[in-house]
Amino acid sequence: MRTEMDFARQMAEHCADQWQRMHTHPFVEEIGRGTLARDKYIFYLEQDYVYLIEFCRLLAVLTAKAPDFGTLVRFKDLLRLTVEFEMDLHKRTCAEFGVDQAELEKVEPAPYCLAYTSFLLGTAYGGSFTDGVAALLPCAWGYYEVGRRLAEAGLPKDKYYADWIGTYSSTEMKDLVDYLRGLVNRLAAGASDADRRRWMELFSRSVHFEVMFWEMAYNKLGKAV
Repeated sequence: MRTEMDFARQMAEHCADQWQRMHTHPFVEEIGRGTLARDKYIFYLEQDYVYLIEFCRLLAVLTAKAPDFGTLVRFKDLLRLTVEFEMDLHKRTCAEFGVDQAELEKVEPAPYCLAYTSFLLGTAYGGSFTDGVAALLPCAWGYYEVGRRLAEAGLPKDKYYADWIGTYSSTEMKDLVDYLRGLVNRLAAGASDADRRRWMELFSRSVHFEVMFWEMAYNKLGKAV
């Protein structure tokens, strides 16, 4: 009989170097200090808005694949939270920077953004419900951990970066991450070793993409000229 385990934590430990890099990349450290160049932040917001549209499609697929009605309702609520809470931050901030809704909707995905969202959607459509959850977990969990650590260090004077930190360190984000980690742990409890290895690899791949998303934003990789 298997003992109780925190499989979500095991997945993070499986890719510990990249997981740490995700939380200490210069992009997020400079948000925390309020020193990130504004053009990099705008590029990030535009690309992350494109990412979130595809993330909503991912959540819709997983809602349809949910193993029970209670889980279906939670993923439906997560989809609503993403649209009404997280994407609103991007739209509101971009508008204040002079990028209106019409311009935002015309943004094309940069290569790393496209690769990441294609990986997530391919996993959701072609794999199991748990495959999709393992692949999406680094996004929610990683952002919450980044936001929490930055908030604990003290908010920067720049209101836009303080708003970003506040969004991702919020009680709503904590509750979401607690739910997703608990869900992964429950699903993994009775799973085969092969399934758990696959989920670890999917999780690791998403962590790598998260690091590259910071890298893309920090260096404006794929920015149209």
